[in-house]
Amino acid sequence: MKHLAPLLLSLLATNTFAAVEVIYGADNRQDVYQVTNSLHRRLALSTAGMVAASSFQKSSSPNVFDLAGIKTLERGQNICPTEAFSQQPTAATCSGFLVGPDTIVTAGHCYKSFATPEQVCRSFAWVFDLDMKSPSHNPLRNIPATNIYLCKEIIHAELSANADFAVIKLDRRVVGREPLRFRTSGRISSSASLVVIGHPSGLPTKISPAGRVTRNTDPTRFSTTLDTFHGNSGSAVFDAASGIVEGILIQGKTDYVPSRAGDSSSCLVVNKCDETGGNCISGPEQGAVQWGEVVLRLDQVLPHIQRSLNKASR
Repeated sequence: MKHLAPLLLSLLATNTFAAVEVIYGADNRQDVYQVTNSLHRRLALSTAGMVAASSFQKSSSPNVFDLAGIKTLERGQNICPTEAFSQQPTAATCSGFLVGPDTIVTAGHCYKSFATPEQVCRSFAWVFDLDMKSPSHNPLRNIPATNIYLCKEIIHAELSANADFAVIKLDRRVVGREPLRFRTSGRISSSASLVVIGHPSGLPTKISPAGRVTRNTDPTRFSTTLDTFHGNSGSAVFDAASGIVEGILIQGKTDYVPSRAGDSSSCLVVNKCDETGGNCISGPEQGAVQWGEVVLRLDQVLPHIQRSLNKASR
């Protein structure tokens, strides 16, 4: 870790990229410190945010880093100050989750949309515990080096009509957190209750429960009513009861709409739909997002996860 600072500070960030999503019924997003479900809090330990390496700077304390140049949700994305979390920072570009001692899974478009995958690998780090510890906590300060990991290798990144995932090998084994369990066969139950954990709009980690499956017929994906936003791309979608990862959040409906109809310069408010995925402020949408937020099943990802696990860490 002694070489982390020069590595992080010398890398250049590339463009941001992510899918877009929305709120269904009540806004279920919660900061980690607000969550009482012990299983969901434990799952959050193994989720991470993808952060531009150029944002890191040395802290005054040894083996600790700060994030610089990060704007709040209001200032960075013109979100109305009355919206939830508008004053929190937006450091993360995408979300990911730990599936092996040194292996992260995320959405493919996080690595393939704007730059070459290799350039993204060099330009972004993965940060665990990028969350609010209390209402007044500043998550940009005093980030332990043990929570920051570089991308060592892209095992596989794919962005196509049927697949949107990336399997990333980190520069070392992750300390102090367990790889998540994930579905290896079969299909999610249409009656399952879901929870998603990640970084909506780039915010500190949010846990959003009470999602349900709205369409389960497509062989490669299913649709849900999870409350997710850009920045949630790559988030693990869990069975809320068992904690099993059911898939990867890859796509959804429009995030925000102008607070004054027809005035594109007005500040933005959350796009809201009903709990069935219909009657949205903005819409209708085409394809799988007609039924809600889109989750990629893990079938296509499993061989590449296994390939990464078979590569011994140095």
